[in-house]
Amino acid sequence: MIDKNHPEQCWISLILRVSMALLFGVAAYIKFATGLSIYASSMATMFKDSFLPSWLVMPYINLLPFVEVLIAVWLLIGVRLRTAWIFTAFLMTTLAFGIEVNKGNPADNYIYVLIACLGIYLSKYDKCDLFTCCKK
Repeated sequence: MIDKNHPEQCWISLILRVSMALLFGVAAYIKFATGLSIYASSMATMFKDSFLPSWLVMPYINLLPFVEVLIAVWLLIGVRLRTAWIFTAFLMTTLAFGIEVNKGNPADNYIYVLIACLGIYLSKYDKCDLFTCCKK
């Protein structure tokens, strides 16, 4: 159901949700299609010379594709949306940190952090979830 008092914010929130869900869904699909072991070993190689210990990096690398699927589904469903956006912002921040540690350019990830923050703000206007979107 669209919030009649704030229809623009509701639509913007829905567009952000779908676009971020697609981003995470495609990222997870690529990791699964490539093969989780191939993905994990290539990522582990990237972090072997960093100051981050492998006991911290490896669980993160192995869980990331599953977390990406979780976020994609969670944002599409729209239940407890503010919490989903906070979780998304946290994940994007940790990904940006990892890129920074690898001396990469984390600018894209910080843009996604900003988008997640906008999602947190707009979630109060988003009244469309899997269970109420089609109600009149």
